[in-house]
Amino acid sequence: MRPPVKRMIALVILATRLLGADGNSWNKLRYSGGTVAAKVNPYDWNTTLTVTADNITLVFAHYTTLKLAPSQVTALSYGERAYRRVADMVALSVVFINPLVLFGILHQGRNHFISIEFRGEDGKTGAVLLEADKNNYQAILRALKTVTGKQVEEVP
Repeated sequence: MRPPVKRMIALVILATRLLGADGNSWNKLRYSGGTVAAKVNPYDWNTTLTVTADNITLVFAHYTTLKLAPSQVTALSYGERAYRRVADMVALSVVFINPLVLFGILHQGRNHFISIEFRGEDGKTGAVLLEADKNNYQAILRALKTVTGKQVEEVP
């Protein structure tokens, strides 16, 4: 086998072991902005993230769903870099974004922001900015890093 194939097999095995057959799910997340047109209350923790070896699923306020294959993810960021990268992507996006969705991007503070940048099936780039709880952000980053094979960019 060629080295890239071996690496992919190893990643799938590792992801399956780390995430289990059912994957990991977190529901204490806040959608703070991005290119997904989801109607959410910026004060509610109403977003659910499920990570499995096969896909990454986000459910916003129980109505809007985004499903991504790990191969669609182009970058992962944490902290200050996360909301700056998503703000840049939203500014460049031609998708109409509700001003309330942008609220979290303008907010600055000591929060645990995670951004997931992706390329949709239509070829367009997109991003979501999630605010995680202090008790779950490390597990989320670890799971996303494992299934996507991407390094997490962060600012200390």
